[in-house]
Amino acid sequence: MTGTVSVKTAISLFLVTAMISVVLSSCQPSADSGSRNREPGDAVPDMGNGSSRKEVFPGWENPLAVLVLTGDQHGYLEPCGCSERQSGGLARRGDLLRQIREDRGWPVTAFDVGGTLDEQRVNTLQSRLKFSTILDGLNTLGYQGLALGKEELMLGGTELYSEHASLESKDGFDVPFLGQNVTIFGTKDLGTPKDYRIVEVGDVKVGVTAIVGATTHEKLEAAGVTRNEEELRIDDPASRLPEILDQMKEEGATVFVLLSHSTIEESTQLAQQFPQFQVVVTAGSAEDPRKDPVWVGETLLVQVGKKGKNAAVVGIFPENELKFQLLELDMDRFENLPVMRDLMASYQTTLENRYPELIEDLTVSTNSEATYVGADQCKKCHTFAYSVWSKTRHAHAFESLSKGREGQEATWISRIHDPECLCCHTTGWDPQRARRSESGFASMEQTPHLAGQQCENCHGPGSRHVQFEQAWKQTGELTDDTRSARADMRLTLTQARENVCNRCHDLDNSPHFDFDKYWPKVNHSGRKD
Repeated sequence: MTGTVSVKTAISLFLVTAMISVVLSSCQPSADSGSRNREPGDAVPDMGNGSSRKEVFPGWENPLAVLVLTGDQHGYLEPCGCSERQSGGLARRGDLLRQIREDRGWPVTAFDVGGTLDEQRVNTLQSRLKFSTILDGLNTLGYQGLALGKEELMLGGTELYSEHASLESKDGFDVPFLGQNVTIFGTKDLGTPKDYRIVEVGDVKVGVTAIVGATTHEKLEAAGVTRNEEELRIDDPASRLPEILDQMKEEGATVFVLLSHSTIEESTQLAQQFPQFQVVVTAGSAEDPRKDPVWVGETLLVQVGKKGKNAAVVGIFPENELKFQLLELDMDRFENLPVMRDLMASYQTTLENRYPELIEDLTVSTNSEATYVGADQCKKCHTFAYSVWSKTRHAHAFESLSKGREGQEATWISRIHDPECLCCHTTGWDPQRARRSESGFASMEQTPHLAGQQCENCHGPGSRHVQFEQAWKQTGELTDDTRSARADMRLTLTQARENVCNRCHDLDNSPHFDFDKYWPKVNHSGRKD
């Protein structure tokens, strides 16, 4: 739904926030309507049955400019396919922008409030490759600025400057880093990050600046990111905003936007302190934020959500009117833009070409005496359990990475070299951290016996158990080591329910997972050999 407000200065600003997603939760019904008098803490009105999902931009008649605003993507490039109706992804975001530009003929641009990567995986090779892909995607979609957030800054000043220098040399690249209170290598003369940017959207001049909030700064300090201020320094977010606003006004901007990589509370305070901003885009909102517009005085406070599931769209109209809609990027209203599908395929090709480096980078020592041996070893004794497992989808989990779901074969992009997929579709990986055990699955060439979701992902590596069972069969002596190895492999139903299945069947990959419903499909309890 939409909401309107008067804008004190001149015409309007349109920012659409759309984020990249790979693995996303289930779709949420949209309900967004409100007026400028609504307070930030007010409840979201119940529109019933996801009514706003049926129509995009109801009541929007020829806006002067449109802005698409996104952020907190957290590494989600696209729906991975684990759940059929996952929302989000750069390809659907691209279709949203295409619909605005081509189908409706409205002038549009886009900005991102930062947080493109997964904080827990920022410093992996895969994240660095993904960051380059995201920047390429934002540029292809027509974005005109990326605020440096916590995850980007965790890459460090050297990596950020290197990425900037590489991108600046590419013809047609136009997505500068923004961050007026961020300084790299002690100077603003390097050209990145920019203090602000003026962009023309139709006949509207929009001034955009970005800040890193105090709480984000504190977290970066705690992580040691800003330990060397000669490489990366973060100053007070508010001290230079009056100067920045004056400069943007002198350059002809009539609509002012602040990309605030802060908490909602800090962004609200900045909106109150600097009412000259008609739009303040905040990081740190809920994964599926409230759909109605939130007003701080006459400033629109935009919450973009997480994981690229939603995009926030602001329309600027004559007579100083703003309209707002938060759009879930669902499969019913948005298709996959072909050029972005091509980019996703290119990303997977990059992972394949760099695969040996990726595996080396993600392999960790477990300090365990046991190693992974594969289900073929288990079936020598556990014939009943193996017969059950071999008929489940777990046994064919790796195949789904190369073929996709039934009916997807023609358009599926193979993910057999993507560690963030392998970690739940092969054996010997940490699903939540996407890290490989030294003896875990590496490739079909090296470790074909560990393809698929096998016994040891739940029961633990089995080499020690196999060793002592073979000795027991030969000697007939049941040793303490044999008993200990058996105990190590034992998994109770309670442990499976609370600590095992949900490592892969989480809200992103399996939003409708119900242990009691799913367990009978894989139940292999007891020896019936």
